[in-house]
Formats: sequence, C-alpha cells, structure tokens
Amino acid sequence: MAEIIWKESPLTWTAHVNDTPVCTLKGKDIGGWSASWLDGRVWPAPAHLPKATPQSVRFFANLAEAKAAVEKTVKS
Repeated sequence: MAEIIWKESPLTWTAHVNDTPVCTLKGKDIGGWSASWLDGRVWPAPAHLPKATPQSVRFFANLAEAKAAVEKTVKS
C-alpha cells in the first residue's frame, strides 16, 4: 500500500508517493479546491454525467474531501 505524504505551500497541497508528486490540490478564489493529477491518472466521470469524459482535474467543496478522494484513489 502506498504511503502518501502531503506537502503544503500557500493555497497548494501536493501529494507525494515515494518522493514523487502525484496530485496537487489548489485552493480556488471562489471557494473549494481543484485536484489535478500529475502522473497521468484521470478522475472518473461523475455519477450524474455517466457519459462524460474522465478528466485529470476535479473540483471538491473542501480540502478534507479532496485529500480523502486522492488518498482513496492512490491506495486502490
């Protein structure tokens, strides 16, 4: 199982696995956080838009939700 280490800078958190950055969380001016994969992964289409194309960026309402989603994806 991969261990995730979070590194923080102003309004940005980066998830590192084995010292390699895999995802960046950025705070948005309008509120919420965007999660961007850095290693080629994509977020699945949302349940309410099943035909949507998977994207490398996804929006989350809060930091805790974003971190939990990244950790779940990396560990699965």
